[in-house]
Amino acid sequence: MMRPRNSIQSPERCAAVVRRRPGVPPLRGAGPPSLTFVLMVPLSLSLIAACTTSTIPAEWTVELAEAMTVGAAPESRETAFYMPAAIGFDFKNRMFVLDSGNHRVQIFGPDGQFERSLGSYGAAPGNLASPMGMWVYPDGSLVVADARNRRLQLYGASGGTLDTIPLDFAPLDVIGTKDRLFVLRLAQASMIMGPDERSLVHVLDRSGAPVDAFVDATEAQAGILYLLRNTFCVAPGPAGGIALSDTHFASRIRIFSPGGALQRDIPVLYKAGAWAPLGRQPATLNDETLDRIAKTASDLAWDPLRRVYWLLAGYSDQDPDGEWVIGQEIYRYAADGSYRGSAMLPFRGTILAVAPDGKIWIADIDGVLHGFVVRDPDMESLIPAPAAPASRTAR
Repeated sequence: MMRPRNSIQSPERCAAVVRRRPGVPPLRGAGPPSLTFVLMVPLSLSLIAACTTSTIPAEWTVELAEAMTVGAAPESRETAFYMPAAIGFDFKNRMFVLDSGNHRVQIFGPDGQFERSLGSYGAAPGNLASPMGMWVYPDGSLVVADARNRRLQLYGASGGTLDTIPLDFAPLDVIGTKDRLFVLRLAQASMIMGPDERSLVHVLDRSGAPVDAFVDATEAQAGILYLLRNTFCVAPGPAGGIALSDTHFASRIRIFSPGGALQRDIPVLYKAGAWAPLGRQPATLNDETLDRIAKTASDLAWDPLRRVYWLLAGYSDQDPDGEWVIGQEIYRYAADGSYRGSAMLPFRGTILAVAPDGKIWIADIDGVLHGFVVRDPDMESLIPAPAAPASRTAR
């Protein structure tokens, strides 16, 4: 069941991370008094000018407070997860958890109480076999990417089993809109037959009829290298399309229109992994070099209003005492791709979702779901207040 948690205050639990503008070194030490005075005058004037202009600052502090968990101390089979693969919400703020290892979908109410389970292992309609992705519509109906059965399984808002949509590939994830389904395909490669050259995103209408396909696979050597280069996280885009984040090699997020046109290619700013020397910054750190030292992204999620998106990514760095800190962070970006700060997580995360009430939910490697509240004044400038209701005066 869902349990309240204390706010995270200490850096050991969940530290807000603030970085200086790329390319600007920190001020260290003090020079001669006269030189310091000469330098302080223009510096003070520049700071005053910066405060009076409308320019957006380079960095933000993202403060997270862990509010509750699901599955931390399961009291029954219904509240225990094995390899959760996706989290979704309906307009009532009910949480749907795709419990992949148990071949089911678990539904929890807004208060965290378990409501019901959908699916069980098998190939019959309504059954699931190693599902990998899920899309929840606002009314509570959902589509599950049933990977091993190579199909989409549809459930109604009341939980009843609807149709299945057969596929000729294993689906990794699915995004639904009013009239379209965007299905992410598992790339396939064979050391004997060579790479599979079909598109990676297949577009269907709501009945399952093929409409389009886009995102060509990246050419590479057959086998594991081909698979790594063509594995992505998928999320809904800000205007009815989709967003793809590379999970290996390329540190970027690409946003596509509903018709498959590339609208934006956003370099990711995080750093980690073997391609960077233990996360150390290059000698010349700037906007161009930052996007070359990233490694992996675990998941990508938009907020309900599609004004901000969050990226769950790898992290490694040194603390002031020189000790290496290896964990994960979430990175925040505005819809135009501008970086809006990051926060370190106290655990290794696997999947990410944002609820209608604004909570950020992250699953850790042990299958526990953590709900975080974002405390950040900058969010007010990114997510506008709802408009006042229109007058209903009778005429």
